[in-house]
Amino acid sequence: MFFIAHLHNAGLAPASIISYVSAISYFHKINGFQDPAKSFIISRLLIGAQNLRTVSDVRLPITLPILTKLVTAVPTVITSRYKQVMLRAMMVLAFKAYLRVGEMVPGSPRTGQNCLQRQDISLNGDLISVSFRHFKHSRKHGSQSLQIPGGVIPASLISPASCVRDFLHARGTVQGPLFAYVDGTPMLRREFDFLLKHLLEFCGLSSQVFKGHSFRIGAATSAALRGESDAQIRAAGRWSSDAFRKYIRVA
Repeated sequence: MFFIAHLHNAGLAPASIISYVSAISYFHKINGFQDPAKSFIISRLLIGAQNLRTVSDVRLPITLPILTKLVTAVPTVITSRYKQVMLRAMMVLAFKAYLRVGEMVPGSPRTGQNCLQRQDISLNGDLISVSFRHFKHSRKHGSQSLQIPGGVIPASLISPASCVRDFLHARGTVQGPLFAYVDGTPMLRREFDFLLKHLLEFCGLSSQVFKGHSFRIGAATSAALRGESDAQIRAAGRWSSDAFRKYIRVA
């Protein structure tokens, strides 16, 4: 209890506090000790830390109009033809498949196996099939598959299937991380963040509020505006709870 209070007073985010408590819980359970994290008081303290959170999530959703702007700006901002087709596919797939940034690109070459792999995606006409073997809740729920209609998105000229097909043709069949260069070297998160920042600035958008996670937020927001049910949004985004509701940003 005192440790949680200390972490809260030190300014740690609720998610970070929960991570510390989870580590303590794991140590106790693996050694056959009683798990202190199961205590009612501890669970209420963690809820209290979340309720007292003072830092708000300022990230805004990348909705279809913004996505269209970004995709249109790619040839002007990015000089490499290969990077153009890769970045277009990344952004469109991130929006259509509710991708977390960590599902697309690794933080370092050593963790490339934890993101989407070349064999995880396939095309059948305009239908995009994506298999998720590693994601936030995969240890609990196992791998999941998503079927994504890839035809032209209404109110835009974007064809997700065409974007993905163009990239796969340029990429080749080398196994390994999906979003990689022709030699199999994966694009890293810092490079994706750098390229996205330049695209946003070119489009007159702030990189302080639009981030890589904004595609996922935009996907949830757009689905809610289309009238999709909670169950549909939860399944499409691979959420294990109703946490997706905090991503729905409807003014």
